[in-house]
Amino acid sequence: MIDTMSSAEASYGDPQTRERILGATWEILEERGAVSLADVAARSGVSRQAVYLHFGDRVGLLVALVDHIDLTLGSLGLRRAVFDAPDGVSSLRQWVETMSWYTAKIDAVCRILECGQYHDDALAAAWRNRMGRRRNDLVGWIVKRIASEGRLAPGWTSKTAADLVYVVTMPASWRELTVELGWSHKAYARHLSAMLESAFVTTT
Repeated sequence: MIDTMSSAEASYGDPQTRERILGATWEILEERGAVSLADVAARSGVSRQAVYLHFGDRVGLLVALVDHIDLTLGSLGLRRAVFDAPDGVSSLRQWVETMSWYTAKIDAVCRILECGQYHDDALAAAWRNRMGRRRNDLVGWIVKRIASEGRLAPGWTSKTAADLVYVVTMPASWRELTVELGWSHKAYARHLSAMLESAFVTTT
């Protein structure tokens, strides 16, 4: 995930109640693979109306949840390492290296949102919101930095290069390589960085 905060972060009411609702939502998703507002209200000890007042609707709750997970796992510091890298290629390497191990921490929720998007409009909206911010605000920023430094290879645009980075670093790709095919996290970081750099980064 590791993305910029969404507009859904504007909160209502008691912050402790909000945290309790988000924690309950996270628990239920990992236990059952699905979540309803009634279940969240019961688990967190509040009324359904309170959940609505804090998050607006189920989409708002799920979008807020993925931001909550990022904050809980310390994503702000991880993003800072990407943005503070000395140059664009270093930012790219830092991003891939971070994804090599961070995805393991968020994969349970990622699976739910990915699979659920095909039959649940709320899960689909939460997933597309999250992945759109990843593509545009983080991956897009990295590639534009590479381009601004004169390192983007001929034949590529910032958009097409960002599209490639976005797709190959998606949780599903990570899962196939590390879980199904047995790559170590170090191998994932090394090989993906090498592939991406050879594809669209010029040598100095």
